[in-house]
Amino acid sequence: MQHLTCGDGARQIAYRMQGDFDDPQKLPIICLAGYQRNMEDFAAFAEKFSSYAKRDWPIIRIDLIGRGSARKERNDRAYSTLHDAADMAEFCRAKGIEDAIWFGQGHGGQVIMALATQHPTIISGAILCDSGPIINARGLVRLRNNLDYLSKIRGKNAVRDSLRRILRVDYPNLGDGLLDQIAARTHTTNAKARLEPQFDMRLNEQLNAFDNDDVLQANWNLFDSLRNIPLLLLRTQHTDLLRTEVFQLMCKKRPDALNYEIMGEGFPALLEGADELGVIADFALHTCKWHKKRG
Repeated sequence: MQHLTCGDGARQIAYRMQGDFDDPQKLPIICLAGYQRNMEDFAAFAEKFSSYAKRDWPIIRIDLIGRGSARKERNDRAYSTLHDAADMAEFCRAKGIEDAIWFGQGHGGQVIMALATQHPTIISGAILCDSGPIINARGLVRLRNNLDYLSKIRGKNAVRDSLRRILRVDYPNLGDGLLDQIAARTHTTNAKARLEPQFDMRLNEQLNAFDNDDVLQANWNLFDSLRNIPLLLLRTQHTDLLRTEVFQLMCKKRPDALNYEIMGEGFPALLEGADELGVIADFALHTCKWHKKRG
């Protein structure tokens, strides 16, 4: 685990780099997790991907500010997708990364689209999972309500059972042990059997403005910022962040893009199945060839 100070010096992101970064034929894959989530959502992907791509692929996993091992945002400044995008541009400058494939789940995909509007040349390909130009307000409200509920739970068994019940909506086919592993990515239990979130709870407070019936503004201009690069669109079967009709519109708007639905899962995608890993590997190899021809 390493850290990089961004912006005015008060912002510090965390990251992990693995794989072969010396081969110019392989574009690094930079992974950005969901709104309150962290790089552990890409741990299985980072471990297994190279075997599907049949080469030691360079992969970078990021904890955006306020998540995981990154520093929290200043109290006088709200969390912002644009600030996250600026941090990613600074990260690339610091690491000498001029071209990359960007992989975002949920909020991570929003950051990638925002980055593309400001620094399009560092994005050679994009993978959006459960992320698009229209966010489903119901998904945000559910997240907020779940986190509020969990903050009030006391007792080891009650905490464990509550986390399992919440996660089983997204992963109905997983056993309790695997649900516990997913829960441990974003919450730990302290000595008093109270949950400690692995993110700044101010992130949850920023969701208070949303109601279930809200129709959020469509930002197709953000999606269009990816129009000139290879694109892979992913959606999990049980997600409530990206509606099916929006995903279909995205595919229609970009008929050249690859698209795939991950069955049996919700948000975040576990990225462990052979089918989806194979699709992502094919996309990464195609993007590298496209980038070489263009360059």
